[in-house]
Amino acid sequence: MRAGVTSAIAELREQFAQLPLHIYPSACGGAHVLIEDIPLGKPFAQEATWVGFFLSNACPEDDTYPFWVRPDLRFADGRALSPPIHGGNHFPAADTPGLPQRPAVMISRRQRNQSVWIQESPMLKLISVMKWMTER
Repeated sequence: MRAGVTSAIAELREQFAQLPLHIYPSACGGAHVLIEDIPLGKPFAQEATWVGFFLSNACPEDDTYPFWVRPDLRFADGRALSPPIHGGNHFPAADTPGLPQRPAVMISRRQRNQSVWIQESPMLKLISVMKWMTER
């Protein structure tokens, strides 16, 4: 894995030390990350979810996007999921050694301002996305 990916993983391990965190290196120098049991709470029916995402070999100089969560995600009040939350997907999108593909819901929260990418680490982006989800 490239240095930026290793650094991002260290930051994630520190932030989520109490949760199961799995790393699956990719041939390109990046890594797939899977964190289990991240608290959700309101407005979702589920109390927790797994979250998966890919750190490219350009990390930290790129956006961490998209994020994937449990396939049965639903709002507690019965509302349907709507964009930028998309059901019917899989994580990871392609075959990854050691990481079986699983059904998933995609959370599409792209940061289009490239000047922010290096300032918003994958850990900060994940926290931002999870905060956005729970404020819906």
